[in-house]
Amino acid sequence: MLVTGTRQQDAWQRAEFPPVERVTSGLWSVPVPIIGNPLRYVLCYLIEHDTGFVIVDPGWNHPDSWQALTGGLAQCEIPLSAITGILVTHVHPDHHGLSGKVAELTGAWVSMHPAEDAFLAVRGEQAMRNGIEWYLRWCGAPTSHLEELVTSRQHTAQIGPMVRADRLIEHGDLVDAPGLRLRAVWTPGHTPGHLCFHDEARDVLLTGDHILPRITPNVSSYDMTSNPLADYLASLGTLRGMQPSEVLPAHEYRFTDLDSRLADLTEHHRERLAEAERGLIAAGPAGTTAWQAAMGVTWSRPWDKLASFQRQAAIGEVLSHLRYLQARGRAAESDVDGVGIWTAATS
Repeated sequence: MLVTGTRQQDAWQRAEFPPVERVTSGLWSVPVPIIGNPLRYVLCYLIEHDTGFVIVDPGWNHPDSWQALTGGLAQCEIPLSAITGILVTHVHPDHHGLSGKVAELTGAWVSMHPAEDAFLAVRGEQAMRNGIEWYLRWCGAPTSHLEELVTSRQHTAQIGPMVRADRLIEHGDLVDAPGLRLRAVWTPGHTPGHLCFHDEARDVLLTGDHILPRITPNVSSYDMTSNPLADYLASLGTLRGMQPSEVLPAHEYRFTDLDSRLADLTEHHRERLAEAERGLIAAGPAGTTAWQAAMGVTWSRPWDKLASFQRQAAIGEVLSHLRYLQARGRAAESDVDGVGIWTAATS
C-alpha cells in the first residue's frame, strides 16, 4: 500500500486538521470534524457533474462541523447552491448527520442503500436506548457501562433525527447525475447497507468506512440473527481485483494498491477469529459472555484504558466473531437468565 494523501497523513500524525484538497479534476476532499471522537474528522467528497455537484457524506451535525463544511466549499469555490445530490455511504451520524441541513438549503436529493433507509425508519431515541439496554444485559456488561456510555454521548448528541432517503440506490446502479459515471458497490459489514462508489471516469474508489488505510473498520453484531463479519469478508472479495488508481476513504488519508489492503484486513480477521476461539477453549464448559470475551482480546490499548464507546465497539466486534464461529460450527451459544453464554463447540 502506498499513501498518496501525504498531506493528510502528515496532519494525522501531528494530530492536526488536514487541508481541503483538489484530489483530481472535478473532485475535492473536505475534512469535517467529528466532535468528541478520536477519528477527528470525516472526509467529505465533492464530485462535479454537468449541472452541479454531488456531495458524499456531508458529516456530523454540529455548528463547528457545518462551519468547516461551508468553509471548505468556499475554498473549493463551490457555492452551496451548486449541490444537486447527497450520497450517503452509510447512516452513521459522522457521515449522514448534516445531510438534512444540506438538503433543506439546496433542494438536493438524498440517496442511500435501502438497508440504511430501513434502519432510519425504525430508529428512535427511546427504542434505541431500550434496545441497547437489552443488548448490553445479554452481553454480560455491567450496568455501569451503560451509565458511562450515556454520559459520554450527551455532549456529542445529534441535533434532531437524521433525514430519510429521497432515492434508493442498489449495488451496480449508476448515480443519476448528468455526465457522471459513479457506480454504487454494495459492501455490507460495517453496516448492512454500506456503499462504496466507483468513479469510473476518474478511476477512483470512495470506500466510506469499508476500507481505511490504517485502522480496521468496526464490524459489530447488535442483534440475534445477523452475521456481519461474514458479510464484511465477502464484501472484501467484491472489491478484490478492482485496483483503482486511488482509494478515497472517509477517514485518515488516500492510498493506492487496494488489493494489498484487502489482504491485510482479511488476515486481521483471521487472527481475531483464532484469538476468539482460543478464548472459548480456555473458558471451558462454563463458557464466557461477550463482555468477558472482549476483555480477553488484544486491543490497541489495555481494556481498562478504553473509553466507554470504545468498549461498546469492542463488544460488538467480538460478538461478530463469535457469531461467525457459531455459523461454522465452532462455537455454541446458550441463554442463562437473559445472558448469552458462549462455549467452544463440541464435536
